[in-house]
Amino acid sequence: MANIDNLDSIRKVDRDNMLQNTQDFPSQIEECWRDWKRTAIPTHFINAKNVLILGMGGSGLGGGIIKNFTELMSMIPVTVLKDYDIPLWVDKNTLVIAVSYSGSTEETLEALRQAGQKTDKIITISTGGALASLGSQFKALHYKINYGAQPRAALGYSLTSLMAIFAKLKFLEINDDHMSEAILLLQGLRKKIDADIQTSHNPAKLLANRLENKIPIILTSGTLAEIGGRWKTHFNENAKNASYAEIMPEMNHNSLVGLEYPKNLKENIFVIILESKFDHPRTKLRQKIVGQIMVKRQIPYESIMMQPTGNIYAEALQMILFGDFVAFYLAILNNVDPNPVEIIKFLKDKLAESPFEGRGRG
Repeated sequence: MANIDNLDSIRKVDRDNMLQNTQDFPSQIEECWRDWKRTAIPTHFINAKNVLILGMGGSGLGGGIIKNFTELMSMIPVTVLKDYDIPLWVDKNTLVIAVSYSGSTEETLEALRQAGQKTDKIITISTGGALASLGSQFKALHYKINYGAQPRAALGYSLTSLMAIFAKLKFLEINDDHMSEAILLLQGLRKKIDADIQTSHNPAKLLANRLENKIPIILTSGTLAEIGGRWKTHFNENAKNASYAEIMPEMNHNSLVGLEYPKNLKENIFVIILESKFDHPRTKLRQKIVGQIMVKRQIPYESIMMQPTGNIYAEALQMILFGDFVAFYLAILNNVDPNPVEIIKFLKDKLAESPFEGRGRG
């Protein structure tokens, strides 16, 4: 087992320096927000009546987080598509935002091909690749990510791009003050949980230690709902660790009943409740009761809330950073390099043996 309090030990496992990618999250947000301040969005985009966000895996996470924000604070309907075929309701009034870090995600490319036949309101976000080329055929606005990493490690760019777009189109009220506060709090949080902070004073390392040899089950709600998915996928991809996410209050109506079997369940899982200052009062009560149920069932759990919270965006961004560090430390404890995702590469290689050329749906 690697020592998460020894930087040399960490570097021996983290051969591609995922630690640096994790540390870069605040600066990614700062740089991307600055980029978009200099970027003009076509004026007719503001007439969009709904938004369709295309994206898979790490590139698709930002769409879900934005959707959570809009459900609470916006009148614009937002749909996130993680598949090939666009909804039939997409038309000239739909703003389509396609996100693919590599620019080669086949589901996103196919959905964009279809969307280009329906609307002239298109934005593409990638490091380049086929997505940028295809978008140019539809006269899309393109934002190029200039950052080398795994897609999941560039969330600061993809999510901040969406926040900036929604702010510019006045779909969400996000301003420089919101982002300045968020970046300041992120920088402060990083100093508390970075690799040079010993476990005894580092809450992210302490939680990672508690998760060793466990299956994390993340419970979220409201504006943090999709961030539970971020924690899950980082445990999956970085730590190569089984993990699952549930959303309140829905999980109160089904998943809670599944805590009886198998009998050794409590020995194998660890429940993490991500709490928000902005949760519905009844949800806050549910979180408290769920904690009581965990104690009764002798299931280990921990509730997490960001302090200080800051604004609603700052809270969400801090929760992402905290989870990213926990997953990184768990990867080191599992003695696995966080960067490679060999099983996904295997799947993509197999798919490449039967090239996808699109179905032509328009």
